[in-house]
Amino acid sequence: MTKEQREKTKLALRRYGTRQWAACPANAGWRLAIERTIEYYEQEDPLRADLLRLRYLERRTEDDTIERLHIGRSTYQKAQSDLLSTVAVYAARFGAL
Repeated sequence: MTKEQREKTKLALRRYGTRQWAACPANAGWRLAIERTIEYYEQEDPLRADLLRLRYLERRTEDDTIERLHIGRSTYQKAQSDLLSTVAVYAARFGAL
């Protein structure tokens, strides 16, 4: 994943759920990508599902997310990287990236 793709993915995750962003037809692919990622991780990896929920849906800080998940920073960084990659793969599939 390029730096630009990573930044676009983070931006979409931060804006996900806001009324104006969700209403924009151009963001439909991102919305689908994020929803598929949520569904996937809820079934396959609860830690990453919780990270996504805390960090992006509840908009908690990185430190607060790490504390609530009871994980170290390196575990957080690996899970974060995996999460961003998964969203990006779905976004590419749905034409958003």
